[in-house]
Amino acid sequence: MKKRIMTLMAGTAMLPAAAFAQATGAADAGPDASSGDIIVTAQRYEQRLQDVPLSISAIGADELAARGTTDLKDLQYSVPGLSTYEYGVSRQFVQLRGLATTIGSSTVGLYLDETPLGLDTQGDPFNVRLYDMERVEVLRGPQATLYGQGSMGGAIRYIPAAPRLDAVGGSFEGEYSSTRYGDSNYKAVGVLNLPIATDKLGVRLVAGYERIGGYIDNVVSGEKNINSADIYVLRGTLLARPTDRLSLSLMGVYQESKQANQDFGVDYRTTALLPQPVNDRYTLFQGKASYDLDTALLSFSTSYIDRHNSGQSDVSAFYLPTLNLIFPPGFIDRVGTATDSDFNIYNGEIRLASQNDGPFGWQVGAIYRDSKFHSVTTTPTAPNPSPIDLVASDVLFRNKSYALYGEVNYAFTPQLKAIVGLRYFDEHKTAHIESVNFGALTTDIGDGSFNSFNPRFNLSYEFSPSSMVFVNVAKGFRSGGFNATSVGPGIPPTYDSDEIWTYELGTKHQLLDGKLTLDASLYRSEWSKVQSYTFVPGSALAAVTNGGHVDGWGVDLSATARPTKALTLTATYGWNNLKFDKATIDKAVGDPVDGAVRESWSASLDYRPQLSADVTGIFRIDYQHAGPSQITLRLFNVPPVIPRPGRDLVNLRIGVGVGPVEVALFANNLFDENAPNLIGPLGTIGENIEQRPRVIGIGANARF
Repeated sequence: MKKRIMTLMAGTAMLPAAAFAQATGAADAGPDASSGDIIVTAQRYEQRLQDVPLSISAIGADELAARGTTDLKDLQYSVPGLSTYEYGVSRQFVQLRGLATTIGSSTVGLYLDETPLGLDTQGDPFNVRLYDMERVEVLRGPQATLYGQGSMGGAIRYIPAAPRLDAVGGSFEGEYSSTRYGDSNYKAVGVLNLPIATDKLGVRLVAGYERIGGYIDNVVSGEKNINSADIYVLRGTLLARPTDRLSLSLMGVYQESKQANQDFGVDYRTTALLPQPVNDRYTLFQGKASYDLDTALLSFSTSYIDRHNSGQSDVSAFYLPTLNLIFPPGFIDRVGTATDSDFNIYNGEIRLASQNDGPFGWQVGAIYRDSKFHSVTTTPTAPNPSPIDLVASDVLFRNKSYALYGEVNYAFTPQLKAIVGLRYFDEHKTAHIESVNFGALTTDIGDGSFNSFNPRFNLSYEFSPSSMVFVNVAKGFRSGGFNATSVGPGIPPTYDSDEIWTYELGTKHQLLDGKLTLDASLYRSEWSKVQSYTFVPGSALAAVTNGGHVDGWGVDLSATARPTKALTLTATYGWNNLKFDKATIDKAVGDPVDGAVRESWSASLDYRPQLSADVTGIFRIDYQHAGPSQITLRLFNVPPVIPRPGRDLVNLRIGVGVGPVEVALFANNLFDENAPNLIGPLGTIGENIEQRPRVIGIGANARF
């Protein structure tokens, strides 16, 4: 029955794609929105989505609400080429177009409004709750020219709703649900918009709380539903427009999440001997200013982020065989790895962009970033403390970088347009690392600089205002880093930046007066100098070098059809065959990229019939499929291939809207798919990363 329903959904939603040979990657701003009205700022100035000569999806506020979206994982596979996997709140890996790795920084750029959220560490991205968002923009392919390092697979931009200066308004959303095999879930989000001086000054306030119920039981301690979590969010934005030319805004965000245990287990049960919590807290301040110079727009933004992250993993199974040979039996029977990390990040950017109706346009900008990272790792033991430090570290990184970038665009004819962009990036990094390994203390000092030139070339041709084809060639990169030279001779003190070139042919179409939207892109990526592991000469230890090479083809397809005002059908498809064509210590020729989903597709049906003058019906069903993937670590892991099973997820919402109020019953993971996000062991993860079981609940929201 499950397979029949999913097949029927996929076939129904793909009908619009069958009507045209090429399909699109643009999502809509809501079930009733006209796709021609979607405005995005992907190229750092306002454009219709249809006019952007790039592969981009834009998911607007109405669509986010209709899907019941709370964070990025709810959008994976519904955006071509996007997938994530997480092992706890604030612990997540993100990939676009098959670009993923377990080494170095992320391969996807993340932005909250104008603030870059990229880090030099894997698996700890900022978990942005999607409360009161105007839209989420997903740009696929390298975006280094405008969005900097790490944007190799693409960039994801969270755009919060700005204050309205002309009217009081707001909304409230509440949810209650139950997790199969587990605990209850709660959610409450409130939004208040207040003009202080009409058309001159206003504020928008957002507050949210989520209780995410646990569903994993500890068979050792007898505790039930141990992986519950609490999330608290506050956001406020002040917007001032003292004149028609000047705009000023200040935004503050506070988010805190506390999870008692991460999502580790097998069949929703764990044998962990120690708690495995993860806690995350960050405060973000952003200021923006823009001034209209008639022929150009001058913009400035600055931000400061203060973040603290802590967690612990149970590594008893790894250490106890050795410790039982050193200490009396029972002296130590539990061992954990605990880490506390602090991030302090300052960003500043200034940009000048032309404003004219002529064929020539341009923008130039400069960016400065100062990042500090301090992390302390210990190995607590029980019931007695170890007489010697088993494994410990005290790590301090300081990164200072700047970038200069510019783009020029020229319309040879009203239909034929070209864009050429270039970014120069320079970063200076320092590191001070003190490590203890079974009582032996070592110290490593790192000091190095990394730089890169990153061009983009784009040519587009518009057959009409609703139909275009484009060619895009772009380079992306990640900065390099340091090795621990103290572990042995012959280790390179640094590893270099890696880089990717992507060559893309894309097309976009709006047909039948905007009732049918289609996007398609065919691309080839060549990822060189891939940061990879290698053996330390004369030992079994490893260091990072630039030894790998990856290449392959890919396809993104997407379609949206609105045959009537009440009915919206969407479908997406993403495929890539990225694989290593040069062997490394832990990768063989033909191995896929770590954790990257090779093939995914999705379909949705949103039907909102008008039942009476004030009453609207709500019926929505979403289907997401992801094929299997893997992480390959022949050097460190036994077994060397860590599987990530494929999965098929179906979400359902049925309800009614009465004026500004909507009430809906929903089921997430309707068929209770039990496919682990990852099958352990992997490093300090001794068990599987579990998929949340079926969740059934009721939600209501009201706007005023």
